[in-house]
Amino acid sequence: MKKFIVFLLLTANAVAQNQNSVWIFGDSAGIDFNSVPPSLFNSGIDSRGGVVSIADSIGNLIFYAGGTPDALGANLQGAKAYNKNHSVMLNGDSIVGRAWYREHIIIQYPGTDTLFYLFSAGVTSVYGFYYSIIDMSQDNSDGAVVIKNVQLQSNTFYAADGITAIKHGNGRDWWVVVRQLAPANNEYFFYLVSPLGVVLHHTQNIGDTVYANAYRIEPSDDGSRIAVLCNKGFTAVYDFDRCSGLFQNENILQHDVITMDADSFPWYWSCTFSPNKQLLYISQVPISFNNPVGYLYQYNLNDTNPLATRDTLYTATIPESTDWVKLAPDGKIYVAGVYENGLVFPYPYPDSIRNYINENLGVINSPDSLGAACNFTPYSFYLGGKRTYGCLPNNPNYELGRLIGSPCDTLSVGINDIEVKSNAELFVFYHSTWQKLFVNAQNLAGTKYKLSIVDMVGKAVYQQKGNLSPPYFTKDISFINLSKGLYVLSLETNKEILTSKFIKQ
Repeated sequence: MKKFIVFLLLTANAVAQNQNSVWIFGDSAGIDFNSVPPSLFNSGIDSRGGVVSIADSIGNLIFYAGGTPDALGANLQGAKAYNKNHSVMLNGDSIVGRAWYREHIIIQYPGTDTLFYLFSAGVTSVYGFYYSIIDMSQDNSDGAVVIKNVQLQSNTFYAADGITAIKHGNGRDWWVVVRQLAPANNEYFFYLVSPLGVVLHHTQNIGDTVYANAYRIEPSDDGSRIAVLCNKGFTAVYDFDRCSGLFQNENILQHDVITMDADSFPWYWSCTFSPNKQLLYISQVPISFNNPVGYLYQYNLNDTNPLATRDTLYTATIPESTDWVKLAPDGKIYVAGVYENGLVFPYPYPDSIRNYINENLGVINSPDSLGAACNFTPYSFYLGGKRTYGCLPNNPNYELGRLIGSPCDTLSVGINDIEVKSNAELFVFYHSTWQKLFVNAQNLAGTKYKLSIVDMVGKAVYQQKGNLSPPYFTKDISFINLSKGLYVLSLETNKEILTSKFIKQ
């Protein structure tokens, strides 16, 4: 089939995804999917890896983040967060990240309008798994990083640059999934993000035990399926239970290649589902200058042997490199490649390296269709003079709703199915001079209460139980010895649960 550096767009019936409607990536490239056709703009970042961005419910950019060239030098914490004006936000520098691929993901703090998590994987030199918290009410609503680089996994955790996130079946909480590259393993770590903070909920061992240089975890747009692949060949598709956070019904397309010779690896690099979840697209990068050919494949997942259905949509030879495929809000798949001539390291590009390879994306216009009918058009989407480094944003489906009819299709919590009452209100205020927390609630129905406060890694710092006289509750708590940071307060009665956050600065 035709030759090209891989860049894809999916077509079909696009679903409104306003919070994912602004894509930022590469050398200050930006695509706004709020218009038809999509419009272009200039961002403030120059990033090799997948930048993450989030917009509001009507498609206005809120902020974005990603690794920068700073990470290539002595500053190993080289990721930055940028506001909607494309400037580094207050305290937005020195975030863990080395400008690799899929190192970051943004999750809105459940139950809030202004707080956001930025998760970071320490892929090289600075290892581990981290999060920072961004408060968009700060700095005249341009945002500020109020908590930075909280460590969830130690420096011995060699995280894969393949973080992903899927909305919980209750439509409010999130599953954030990460795994290690080394040592050889088949273990996935599932973090639950809820109004009470971030906790390691469970791990799961499944699939080939792999020592990989690259590992990707890619959900379908509705979160019902997960595709995983690594550069050594292991490729599998799972069903995903959004309630339990478990992979199910494993379908292995290809096993790991048992060799330590990198020139013998398949070097599968990225994947994405078609909108109808029946087709899988995979890019394979050129292995080396000794083996300089890469491919763009389509697999039919309806077949009992999807590997046998593999259709080569495009073949690329260095300096072309077939890199990243991603389903877009317009229902198409975009493919991003990189220009790699062997003379100049392809990040950051010198200003002189500009060509059809790095200034365009390819588009799969009808991604639910088999073979040539998917209408792949190489280099057909011009970036307006901006360039790509072969990666596209790591934005999840922010607007995925609750899983209707599932066991977790509710925000009810606790053994007694305590309901969250919409008419009850909780007010929390921390007085920095007095170092006291003031808690007030009204319209309560319960007569017994438990007041709990936890820090951002789920450690309890305060708890009290007692009786109350509805509909009001009031309490002030001295926090002279409380460390600076963000905390979650929960007021649970025998009729309702209310939560709020506060910051001690």
